[in-house]
Amino acid sequence: MTLLVVIALVIIALYVGAMIYHTKEIPNSISSTVFTLPTTGKWIFSAVMFAVAALLAPVLLELATPMTEFLAFLTIVGIGAVGATPLLANEKNTMHNVAAIVAGLASQMLVYFNHPHLLLLWFLYVGYTLAAKDGSKNLFWVEVACMLTIFAYCFIH
Repeated sequence: MTLLVVIALVIIALYVGAMIYHTKEIPNSISSTVFTLPTTGKWIFSAVMFAVAALLAPVLLELATPMTEFLAFLTIVGIGAVGATPLLANEKNTMHNVAAIVAGLASQMLVYFNHPHLLLLWFLYVGYTLAAKDGSKNLFWVEVACMLTIFAYCFIH
């Protein structure tokens, strides 16, 4: 199971790293990177999100307690739905925003109910927020904090 988590982490890290390298800056959010891809390349963002969701699914569902399995499920579905939104022609970001919020909240609640000490990773975000002069990259760091806690949760078992 650890191999699945490592592969998911490598996929998301390579994608985000490649997008930062390509644009020469930190994106406003991980999702906003889809807009820097050519129209024919938007599937890459979707493939990354689907792969991360699929690779984390068995791990999150196995690690969750019976009372928190629904949170693991909502996290997985949320990440997948975030990946699906660029493929929807008439999307107005409503589904994307709802999916991102569901994935973020469910993932952090899953961590809270199973390993609350991992939420201390949010202090990295708090430190960034206090040190930042410009809050334009704030959402990116929120997404990074969510991902860090989920990956830490998967590795801690």
